Amino acid sequence: MGKFILTGSQNFLLLEKITQSLAGRVAVLHLLPFGLCELEQAGHTQESLDKILFTGSYPVLYDRNIEPQDYYPSYIQTYIERDVRSIKNIGNLSTFQRFIKLCAGRTGQLINFSSIGNELGINYKTVSSWISILEASFIVYLLKPH
Repeated sequence: MGKFILTGSQNFLLLEKITQSLAGRVAVLHLLPFGLCELEQAGHTQESLDKILFTGSYPVLYDRNIEPQDYYPSYIQTYIERDVRSIKNIGNLSTFQRFIKLCAGRTGQLINFSSIGNELGINYKTVSSWISILEASFIVYLLKPH
């Protein structure tokens, strides 16, 4: 009792590599990026909604004073080259990178898998599969209609 393992985003296959059943002896907690109230409590207030959206709320940006334009390109590159490949073997990584950008441009909108697929030259089933990868890695959150 009392042992903790904290991992970053690279935890997709963590439970698969453990040989014992940990039923009843383990808890998996998902720590999401900072909320707006947490940032305000820590003294990090933003001037505008645009600045909040541009900066994001990953702890490292505030802990180490890293500029978003310096952090995110490396984050996306390592995310695609390591994390995505550990989940699913994607043949064309540049198409997947364009897919991420198209999804980012559709933030807060209804999602149309066929429209995204048409822009990328892939089918809607591939888009659906790739969306599930983004969901599993907490890059996107799909808000389902009530």
